Amino acid sequence: MLSLGEDLLRIGEVAKLSGLSTRTIDYYTRYGFLSSERSESNYRMYEKNVLQTLERVKFLKKQRMSLDEIAQQLKQVQPQKQEPLFLEVQEEIERLQKKVTQLEEALKDAPSSEKRIVYNDLSNKLTVVMQLLTLL
Repeated sequence: MLSLGEDLLRIGEVAKLSGLSTRTIDYYTRYGFLSSERSESNYRMYEKNVLQTLERVKFLKKQRMSLDEIAQQLKQVQPQKQEPLFLEVQEEIERLQKKVTQLEEALKDAPSSEKRIVYNDLSNKLTVVMQLLTLL
């Protein structure tokens, strides 16, 4: 049993900080993505690094990976063992995803001819990005 400490979070705190429901966190715990322990008061407690794992899971889900594929990815590289460059690349990808979302919103009102040009250009660039990602 654990005693409440500064480095441990209850499931409700994890949910609030991650933006996920407690039900989803529960599911990910049962699926093996996360580990928790029980406190003396029988609360499920998670280490703070679980937030980094959840961000990684969200990122991999956005890449349309299945839960089994995500489990494989999580087993390959533990977040606390990741190199700083990997973390920097991951942060940059997340920043770019936010920018893409903003641009998609702006593109909704664009004329179809402009949408076609943007689509073709993005298709070519995404192919290159995917090739680069396979090198990581």
